[in-house]
Amino acid sequence: MVFDARDGNGVAVYHTNVLMCIATDFAMIGLEMMTDAARRREVVLRLERSGRGVIALTNDQIASFAGNALELQGNAARILALSTTALASLSRDERNTIEESAELVALDIPTIERAGGSVRCTLAGIHLTPR
Repeated sequence: MVFDARDGNGVAVYHTNVLMCIATDFAMIGLEMMTDAARRREVVLRLERSGRGVIALTNDQIASFAGNALELQGNAARILALSTTALASLSRDERNTIEESAELVALDIPTIERAGGSVRCTLAGIHLTPR
């Protein structure tokens, strides 16, 4: 789904990884950043129809890299990889919602965050069929 998004200063968001993490059972998304209210509702409705709970992230949480998380499949369960900065920005209720389906794994990456990226920027997905 295509939509326009802007940060709190009105600057266009260059990549959805900045404001959105879609996991198996939930999506964390900076809804305040979507400029068109009707499109925002459509995005939320589509996510909810897919069976995902929606965690609405604030602009401050986005600035703390909460949208730059990535769900990974571990040996025993799913994990949500995010930075310690992102984890600290989440409320207890938001953490509880995430922990219903994934283990929170926080990584301390201040150097990468100083450059403007976070955990998701450091990971590459492998989408090959297992052999």
